[in-house]
Amino acid sequence: MIGADELQCARVAERLDRVQVRPDEFLVRAATPEEKRREANLWFFLVAICQSTRTLQGTLDGQWFRGWDYMVHAARRALRSDPETFTATRLLHVTGDELRSVFSDDGLAEHSTFDRIEERVAQWHNASRLLIERYRGDVMVLHETAGRRLRDESADHAGILARLSEFMAYSDPVEKKAFLFIMFAHRCGAWEIEDLDNLKVAIDYHIMRIALRSGMVQIQDPTLERRLKMRQLVTAAEDNLVRDAVRRACDLLVRHSHQSVFDVDSILWMMGRNCCFYDHDPCCGGNACTYQDRCTFVRSIAYLCPGQCLLDGVCLGSCDEAYRAYWETTLYTPFY
Repeated sequence: MIGADELQCARVAERLDRVQVRPDEFLVRAATPEEKRREANLWFFLVAICQSTRTLQGTLDGQWFRGWDYMVHAARRALRSDPETFTATRLLHVTGDELRSVFSDDGLAEHSTFDRIEERVAQWHNASRLLIERYRGDVMVLHETAGRRLRDESADHAGILARLSEFMAYSDPVEKKAFLFIMFAHRCGAWEIEDLDNLKVAIDYHIMRIALRSGMVQIQDPTLERRLKMRQLVTAAEDNLVRDAVRRACDLLVRHSHQSVFDVDSILWMMGRNCCFYDHDPCCGGNACTYQDRCTFVRSIAYLCPGQCLLDGVCLGSCDEAYRAYWETTLYTPFY
């Protein structure tokens, strides 16, 4: 019903090899044990509530941000005021107004544009409680208890991914938030991972949109194809099937390109929130980009943009309206 097209993935991989990912502006390299603890816990709690951030936007330190960018900059601001902001003991009883205050331009809860507050607060409460009960309130202890391995099927103790899945926020069977958190924890220097080959691209709605429109993932079910193109609701099981196929396609991209799993994730995600964004027509085919002044793709990826997407011409959607009509799955989910 749903499958990854290896030949098309190989074509896309060749395009990815034409660019280089710049250093991540969000990362702060951790050197001391205290810095590692602070950074790992920051990313753990921040990624835990990173789902559907479309409403979040505003101006911080004189610059306009949206979505994930806003979350990270607002979190960094909070950490500058109080290094213990993102700790289990602090967030165990956090209120909705306190969450809103962190993610607002001026620190006033009523000015925050964040939504789904009760859901996000519940995720922080659950994560804090389990960290305190099982890992002394510190995600660094989870890392060490798991033997620094993502998967450990043969050992008596579970790996990192199995342990994360016990948290409400990280219980997604396709493991989007888990992989995203681990990427940040590893790249900032907080976590060493013994089996990094088990790391996968974190599949969210941006990367789904790219995979479907490009033809890297093929939908053989006419009913599901129609519902995706018409942005109709799908079931959680169907969503998992689509995202699992997209994850397999991303594995093929890593295999066929010279890019790491980190860089494939960055390129596709940036492409989905800029060139192939949900608020405008994709910048390909006959559609020239008019968004260069606020494009975060060219800020994050070394790409001399000609006014069109990196995949223009190889992406099936850039040549065929039937593929360009695809959208990511539509459903309410706390997972991405």
